[in-house]
Amino acid sequence: MKRVLITASLLLFFAVSSFAQTKFALTYSIGFPTGETSDFFSKTSWRGINIDYHYLLEDNFAIGFSTGWQVFSDNRGFVTETSGTETVSGFRYNYLNSFPLLATGSYFFDSSSDLVPFASLGLGLTYNELEEDIGLFRNTRTGWPFTVRPEIGMDYEINYGVALRASVRYNYVASGNTLPSLPSFGVNVGFVWSN
Repeated sequence: MKRVLITASLLLFFAVSSFAQTKFALTYSIGFPTGETSDFFSKTSWRGINIDYHYLLEDNFAIGFSTGWQVFSDNRGFVTETSGTETVSGFRYNYLNSFPLLATGSYFFDSSSDLVPFASLGLGLTYNELEEDIGLFRNTRTGWPFTVRPEIGMDYEINYGVALRASVRYNYVASGNTLPSLPSFGVNVGFVWSN
């Protein structure tokens, strides 16, 4: 499922990016757990990637979409947990794979200089897969909760059509039927290609 989502997203980005006045960004993401996410993970996630596409309607305003993959994992040590009449002991590991699929609106503040600050808002769904392993037992919960993702950042043009990007995102992921709310902050660095 993960490979299908990533492959489909990449094909869609490359197919749409052939239009005029577009920006395509590929960024490395560092994730920081917040809210209920920090109940499952105490460590920073160093495994993330984002792909963003912007179609400029005007010089400063763009619509587009965003996807990516962020992986949180944590070794919680040896635990003993009781639920009703059952008791389980073992080493506990938590994993979260998060794949957002968002429609975005972005505003680029000053497109006439090399340094272009921007603000973006993404709305959509995030496929979350939360796994909790204790000893030989695994509890896996999945869902497609609603997501809101504000972002601020800046692009610095280093060559015609190529820029460096740095941004900060807050990923608010609502709770679902089987999943709690799993929000996080992301710090992103990468490249932007535009035509």
